[in-house]
Amino acid sequence: MDSQDKVLATTESGEIIELHITDQQKKDRLFWESLINILRAELWLPLQKRTHELLQNDWLTVDG
Repeated sequence: MDSQDKVLATTESGEIIELHITDQQKKDRLFWESLINILRAELWLPLQKRTHELLQNDWLTVDG
């Protein structure tokens, strides 16, 4: 994987993690535009703790 294919994020505790982006998301222009807007607005994103995947439906998850 090329370093340009990686998406890194900083957790609330300052840890840098690599987000797991699906193949569909990688090809989705709107997804990337949204991610850039979120970055510019300095918003926090909900992630699965174990898999570092973006949550699909909500800010809360059962696997906590």
